[in-house]
Amino acid sequence: MSGSGIIGVVLAGGESLRMGQDKAGLVWNGQSLLARAQTILAEAGCTSIWVSGRPDLPNGFADSHRDAGPAHALLDALERLPDDAPGLLALAVDMPLVAVEDLVALTRPAPEHARAWCEHPLPVYLPADCPRPDRKDVWSIRKLVTPMQIEWLETSPARRERLRNINTPEDFERLQTER
Repeated sequence: MSGSGIIGVVLAGGESLRMGQDKAGLVWNGQSLLARAQTILAEAGCTSIWVSGRPDLPNGFADSHRDAGPAHALLDALERLPDDAPGLLALAVDMPLVAVEDLVALTRPAPEHARAWCEHPLPVYLPADCPRPDRKDVWSIRKLVTPMQIEWLETSPARRERLRNINTPEDFERLQTER
């Protein structure tokens, strides 16, 4: 599925306070959560993968408003998009169970509006030309995508399980024993 022109963005700028350590470096199935997110975005057809909140990494960039959350990181990524990119596909670093088909469904066929799964604002597809609210009005991803006429896709119990975040040491331990 190469050549889509869609930019993949791994949201990795959080402080990981509940986890007590950087989630991006956690290893699951022989791969860091960051590497897993980058791999799954590439397999979903993203032509370039960026890492939000991590200017210390290749293809990483700093969040313009540190500690402002993922919605502001998404605005930063939208502002960085090349003119020829149709949009971006964002995935949180702490979502290792997301499958390629979960991401592809957000971008195929090429949507005119933002697209995400019901009850799960991440992962999300954001078209390059989508309307953007003023930063001062954005404190959540839902608040960000509302003016974008987001399409909320129906999900299944199996998909909801794949879309869960790994936020605490207990979550990570459960992940290790499940798979």
